[in-house]
Amino acid sequence: MWEATWAPYDDATYREVLALLHPHDVLLDIGAGDLHLAYRAAARVHRVYAIERQPHVVARGRRAGPRPPNVHVIVGDARWVPFPPHITVAVLLMRHCRHFPLYVRKLQATRCRYLITNARWGMGVEIIDLQAPRLPFHRVRLGWYACLCGAVGFITGPPEDLTQEAFRQVHEVQSCPACDPDGIRGG
Repeated sequence: MWEATWAPYDDATYREVLALLHPHDVLLDIGAGDLHLAYRAAARVHRVYAIERQPHVVARGRRAGPRPPNVHVIVGDARWVPFPPHITVAVLLMRHCRHFPLYVRKLQATRCRYLITNARWGMGVEIIDLQAPRLPFHRVRLGWYACLCGAVGFITGPPEDLTQEAFRQVHEVQSCPACDPDGIRGG
């Protein structure tokens, strides 16, 4: 029931994700569900690892067609299953993900470069450079911010400082109030 109501994504979302993949990529699909995206991605990337914790959902996907030879399915909970090495990009299509910071830390430990997700904003798809430097939260004076802990928000300021550019830009930050409530790491 959960999968039918909340998990599936439309073809436009899948096309947006697929357009961000490259032939040399080694992809990790976290919460792969019925393997629909993993199978489609297999035609675009070098290798796909698909992690899904619900065996009956994986079985439904396997019945939909033959598994491409470069797709490796792991049935298990992504919180506890070790992520394969050499991942270059991960996909996390989970609008209501409660474990975003854990997955980010695990991906960074594998030296994964990019995360394609809708988990931070709960809508749309973004690509996050997991290795890019982050601005300390306290240095953002006005505008949108997004943190690797999963928190997002808008810092208000004087209305005269709110330009179209300031409204469109998202500052990638570290040590935001959600992950560093006492401001210890903010400097």
